Amino acid sequence: MNPVVRCWIKNLEHMREDAKDVSILGIIVGKSEPKIFENMDGDERGVLTLTIRDSPYDTINCVFWGSKEFIMTTSDNYKYGVVVNIMEAKVSSPSERSNYQPKTSSRFLLTINEGKGRIYLHTGPQDNFRKLLNLPLKPLGLTLSLTDVNARGELASGDFVDLLVVVRMIRPLREIKTRHGRITHCREIVVMDKSFPGMLLTFWGKTCDDRINSWKPMETCLILYDIKSDYSSFYRAVTLNFTSRTLITENIQVSEAKELIAYAATVPPLEKFSFESTDLPIPEEIRTVMTVQQILDRAEGHLISNEEQFTALVYAVITKFDLDGFGRIVTERCSFCKRITDGDCSDTNCVNLQFQTSQKNSLTFEILMDLTDHTGTSTNCRLMRDAAEKLIGMSPEEFLKLSPQQKTNLKWKTLLERCAVKVVVRKKSVYRPRMWIGIVECVLADHDDVAKNIKVF
Repeated sequence: MNPVVRCWIKNLEHMREDAKDVSILGIIVGKSEPKIFENMDGDERGVLTLTIRDSPYDTINCVFWGSKEFIMTTSDNYKYGVVVNIMEAKVSSPSERSNYQPKTSSRFLLTINEGKGRIYLHTGPQDNFRKLLNLPLKPLGLTLSLTDVNARGELASGDFVDLLVVVRMIRPLREIKTRHGRITHCREIVVMDKSFPGMLLTFWGKTCDDRINSWKPMETCLILYDIKSDYSSFYRAVTLNFTSRTLITENIQVSEAKELIAYAATVPPLEKFSFESTDLPIPEEIRTVMTVQQILDRAEGHLISNEEQFTALVYAVITKFDLDGFGRIVTERCSFCKRITDGDCSDTNCVNLQFQTSQKNSLTFEILMDLTDHTGTSTNCRLMRDAAEKLIGMSPEEFLKLSPQQKTNLKWKTLLERCAVKVVVRKKSVYRPRMWIGIVECVLADHDDVAKNIKVF
């Protein structure tokens, strides 16, 4: 029988199967979401996986088992990018559970059970370890393009792929209540490369939240290792999911990443679909008559097509036009960055603030309307700036001077009246989680036109 060896492993490449109580030094390059469960005695237990790297070529998974308190404390104290000492860890061969862990260069697995092994922060020199955070874990030649992934369509579900991408959009953290009553968190970003304009990437839990908050749209380059692709019936598109197998390296110092960042700098920013959008069709070109239900069917139902947007003329009754309520009707925006402000712009990157120009902020109508016909109601349709000024018959500055009674009188000239409403409909996508309807013209409808053109269904 081979003797058991208790040792300090200087490099992961020297790991031995007969080693016991192994101690290593490395940097955390991956971290799973803590998993909490009840054992047969009803006690809450947990498991956590950290992926450790100690050279450009060597990585290993270290699994922690213990009480809920031990696992959550370990998770809170040891985050991505931290250099750690792992002491007295058990060495074993990966089991079937390794399919749910990141792939590593080592054929071994380290395990620390509560009370049998330790981890603590390394206080010595760390520069050589921190450089590892910006080095690829695998050859870049193994990465696919987003177009390759998207081309598989529904067949992409369940695939694990490697991708080189740049962050295009970051959405806020959302709190979601599951059907079992458990609260979880969801974070979504949109990534792109030279071949594809945008694919949704979803993170469940808060483990990666600090990293995501440090990423900058159109500037942060990522390599996604073993990212899971799925086909979303909601978006009718291929999406990506961060799983327990996934590792992410950011801002790698290689020519391919630099070329991708340079390309991203030439891509126009995503439109925010404000009330001032300037690339909308002119009202005179909108002639296709639709009902509210037909708009919904074409955008999300059985009449859906591949078009990004379409236009429609709707003969509808205005059932929401809250000019005299407590909601915001007129907003003040910076003339340069268009950020909502109250006086001086608060955006430190704004040209107006940097160069202290004398240009005044602009006032804009921001009015939401509900359109109702015999087939249903479209809620929160945006009355675009030019259409709002034409319908109300005055500028935002003039509107602010009206008395409450005058605003009420103005509202009832349109509310509950049937109007000819010309709209632009933009479908939900990875950029827009909901359908967007913008009103480019709204005028009182002629009764003869309504009788002649209104649709039955």
